[in-house]
Amino acid sequence: MSRPIWTALCMIMLILCLTACTSDSAMGQVKRTDSYTLNSERRDLEERIKNNRDSFQQTMSDKYTLTATVNVSHEADGDRITYDVLVNDVQIPLANVIQSFTLAPAMMNVIDATDLLNTNTSNDYEINLEPNNEPLGLSIGRSYILKPKADISRSALSDYQSMYIKISYGSEDERTEDYFYIQAEPSTEAQAYMESLSNE
Repeated sequence: MSRPIWTALCMIMLILCLTACTSDSAMGQVKRTDSYTLNSERRDLEERIKNNRDSFQQTMSDKYTLTATVNVSHEADGDRITYDVLVNDVQIPLANVIQSFTLAPAMMNVIDATDLLNTNTSNDYEINLEPNNEPLGLSIGRSYILKPKADISRSALSDYQSMYIKISYGSEDERTEDYFYIQAEPSTEAQAYMESLSNE
């Protein structure tokens, strides 16, 4: 292969590598370096629920708005209950936002799943929220298959809205961790499902 062609190919490869390496920074994304994982978040929430449940705040933060909703839908594989958590309307910059939530432990008797936790710790890049900037919010959700109605205890009616939520943010060496206990806002479908359950 002649030298000019070889040089041209090397230059093209170099340009492609530089473009690939800078594409993430061009989008404003920063690689996560924290140590939060699904297992560490599960341990943290489970231990706090078991040993320090009073530490979950019931008053909302003045740094951001936190909302939670619950819906029930009828799918081919069974009835599903879906929880969504949204952080938006931030008042201060929040760096590397990690969201995690779990449900009341009694929901294991209602849901056909091996665990109740959901978290965004699998994200490779930081999600940063700033007032009046994109993204305007950050949401996380999970759907669970409900057990057949005949197998669901009526006590679920008092537990299905309960959510234990952890929101953490900040630099790696100065993290803030907020813990909340809130009642998810039920959709009309969720309310209708629970009413139908209580009538059985």
